[in-house]
Amino acid sequence: MTNDRFGLQPHLEHLYAEPPRRLALRAETPDEFRAWQRELRTELVRLLGLAGRSRPTPAAEQLSADDRGEYVEQKWALDVGEGVAAPMYLLVPKADPPYAPVLVFHGHSPSVQYVLGNFPDEQTARERLDHDANYAQQLARQGYFVCAVEQRGFGERQSAVPEGVNSCRHLAFSYLLHGRTLLGERCRDGQCAIDYLRTRDDLTAPLAATGNSGGGTTTLWLSAVDERVGVVMPSCYFCSLKGSILGVRHCECNYVPGILEICEMGELAASLAPRPFRAIAGEHDDLFPVAQVREQFETVRRAYRLLGTADRCSLAVHPGPHAYSHILAAEWLRRWM
Repeated sequence: MTNDRFGLQPHLEHLYAEPPRRLALRAETPDEFRAWQRELRTELVRLLGLAGRSRPTPAAEQLSADDRGEYVEQKWALDVGEGVAAPMYLLVPKADPPYAPVLVFHGHSPSVQYVLGNFPDEQTARERLDHDANYAQQLARQGYFVCAVEQRGFGERQSAVPEGVNSCRHLAFSYLLHGRTLLGERCRDGQCAIDYLRTRDDLTAPLAATGNSGGGTTTLWLSAVDERVGVVMPSCYFCSLKGSILGVRHCECNYVPGILEICEMGELAASLAPRPFRAIAGEHDDLFPVAQVREQFETVRRAYRLLGTADRCSLAVHPGPHAYSHILAAEWLRRWM
């Protein structure tokens, strides 16, 4: 048992509470907000390990195509630079183009396959569908052009040191030793996917991005560093860092060194203004407590009100646990896409 005299939790509470975060949102005018927004974006790029790194010329090779009824599921190999290729799935509607594009990120399921609706057996399908896990498939059925890149650490994208169903821990620590972050590398993959999508002439603007849990993580951070994401919709991630990432045991891929010296998650999302932003949350999400979600959303609301665009930010809470919501996602996309 830890002696109260030597326990370190009070020290952690002190670290969180005492130093004012350098880029907390203090802007009082739109001009001050835009200056703050630019500075924060620069800092986020640096913390993620993306500063000064160029991306390759957009290139992708189609590997397969499968008819899924309302759409065709294509598998591509996307060049993300440094000799690395990423599995990229394009769900192409059978209707005539142009199509509204949505970039989709999966979370800590074994691979990208679950969001595509490709489950290994009926029992898994039933369990996952109860939590709307097939959100890429559902968006394709609604007529959206879906791009889903398998995230580093999962499925076909593991290192030589896997830990169960993923290699997040090994990759996260390996990238840290090189001055990078696993989250930053996932964001870079997302940027390469956007680079490719912008070469196509069958897509409309804007581009939306969404994902649940670890997919919500990449959605929010990618959108914060890349303004080409026009509609942002993370699910079951947006929350205070203190109440979620520091308050509950999480995968190593969630940690960005130095972020709390700069801002809390409310500022991260506030920096998206005036782009349409909806945070989806579960009332009974044990990983991202809804009380802290609501607390951080007040920072977001203040930013959007400052710019006169309060109708463009939304907190949508469903009555369930840590899960996506097709209904809440479709409602927001119909409004802004």
